[in-house]
Amino acid sequence: MKYKLVLLLFFINLNSLLFSQEFRDKVSNEKISFVEIYSDKGNLIGITDVDGLLSIDLKNKIMASNSMYLTFVNSFFENEVIGIDDFYDGAVFKMNPIVNELKEIVISPKKDKNQYLVLKTYVRSLQINNNKIHYFMDGIVEYYISLKTNKVKIKFLSNRSFENKSISQLKEKGLAKIYFQIIGAPIINEFLNYNNLQENYNFQKAETEIKIITKEDNSLKGNFFTNESGANLSLGIITNDKPKVMKGLGLENILNNFNIKSHFNTTAFEEIGINTLFYFKETRNYEIKAKKDKEYQKVDVIHEVFVLDYRFSERIDAKKMDNNYSFINSSSYTEKYWENVENQLFQPLPKSLELYIQENLTEIKK
Repeated sequence: MKYKLVLLLFFINLNSLLFSQEFRDKVSNEKISFVEIYSDKGNLIGITDVDGLLSIDLKNKIMASNSMYLTFVNSFFENEVIGIDDFYDGAVFKMNPIVNELKEIVISPKKDKNQYLVLKTYVRSLQINNNKIHYFMDGIVEYYISLKTNKVKIKFLSNRSFENKSISQLKEKGLAKIYFQIIGAPIINEFLNYNNLQENYNFQKAETEIKIITKEDNSLKGNFFTNESGANLSLGIITNDKPKVMKGLGLENILNNFNIKSHFNTTAFEEIGINTLFYFKETRNYEIKAKKDKEYQKVDVIHEVFVLDYRFSERIDAKKMDNNYSFINSSSYTEKYWENVENQLFQPLPKSLELYIQENLTEIKK
């Protein structure tokens, strides 16, 4: 009798995992693409697909995490925390959209002598190795975009840098340590432009949505949505079905997923671009190892850019520029800039991540 009860409970749990679970907008009931799911320990368990559906593999990872609660994160919606029992019982998870009061972007008058469009931003960046946060960095960053070439240069005005010193670096036998760092200010992606997107993908237009389709096999990779708050872009540039394999410098890595989300201060699809950018986020998932190692490490990286101000400039107002995706090895700031981020899409990190950083990472100071 005892064995029958255990077997019955097993099939009940298995059945709860097999039925379709999805994420939807609480207001419009539209599907939500690429929802990040975090455990109560602060690790990124995985991300839903472009249709907002949880794969069987992701459900299995959630079950194996032994979390008491989960945090759902999507940049355009309020973070949602749910108990694990409610997760198993739920079929549709609805999230509250963040309402951004769309305002006209005021940029000082452009003159012929101006050479750059400058975005002043708050940048937040995380690197997670084997489900443990390895690096955290944030700061105030200026992006200088050339009006002639569209090339972008960056400068950190202030920053905080944290490291988890308990996590070991990759190392080949008899060789020095290999540092895999993709932490810091991200590149403003080429796909944050309507014309570039149109050159690389096919569009299927509806009244308030454009579906982004690959030209090779017509598979769905993302979408645009517009509302009174502006335009939202979600795009899976690289997905599990077509990972990118890279080798070099004693390192092998596989980029399994590369997703971006962006919000623009415009309600017209054709007007999206750096000059209307309000928010940008990219998430990447790698498997990495030194060439002689047998097992891969799992590495998740998350970068966010919150635009605070726009202006034109005749020149770059800094002698030395910084590199994208480059960890600055010491903090440098005079005020607590992270406590007053004036961007309506800004939300604190999930509580589980904040707690893990506080308890396990060390701020690097001069």
